[in-house]
Amino acid sequence: MKEIVAVIPVKGQSERVVGKNIRPFADTSLYELKLSQISTVEGFANKVVSSENDEILEIAQSFGFDIHRRDPKYSTSDVPMSSVYSNVASEVEGEHIAWVNVTNPLAEQHIYSKAIHEYNEMLNKFDCLLSVFEFKEYIFFDNKPLNFPPAPWPKSQDLKGAYSMSFVINILKREDMVEWGSTVGKTPYFYVCDYLDSIDVDYQHDFDFCEFLYKKKHHNK
Repeated sequence: MKEIVAVIPVKGQSERVVGKNIRPFADTSLYELKLSQISTVEGFANKVVSSENDEILEIAQSFGFDIHRRDPKYSTSDVPMSSVYSNVASEVEGEHIAWVNVTNPLAEQHIYSKAIHEYNEMLNKFDCLLSVFEFKEYIFFDNKPLNFPPAPWPKSQDLKGAYSMSFVINILKREDMVEWGSTVGKTPYFYVCDYLDSIDVDYQHDFDFCEFLYKKKHHNK
């Protein structure tokens, strides 16, 4: 088994959806929901929350997570994500890092457990695990069809699918993350997840939609 440390990055503020990580989401928050989900996942050598915000770090400790007190400049939009990745990875101990965002509320415990298993079993030719979802749409690029012929017109189920990163969980060697300033290597292993599990809360309509689905699922239990 590889030594995999879960790193959960959480900023105190967000721009597109104000306070989205800690504002009420159903009967919890995106942040506390993810801590609850990750806390029951086996296979992580350690679980660390990285934040500049004291309230967020205190909540992490109340859940039994370790903390990484991030320099506030790495939680601003002025610093590129590549610098954030390198900085956090350089200050967190562990051989491998699983980068886990809190903004995928419908991704539950089994998603992460399976990712750990697949990372441990994947071939050496792969240098990272990337969570993705498959989508099949009629795509144009430079005014030309990218994944289908203009004639004869194909059925949607016959389209050549593409993969989109969801950032539910990405796993790689810590030293590579420091060097690359990224969670994406040259030979990624695609960990394919269901679309609904992959939804990322980026805008208010994402927040509302995920909250609706979460309430519906858990109300029926």
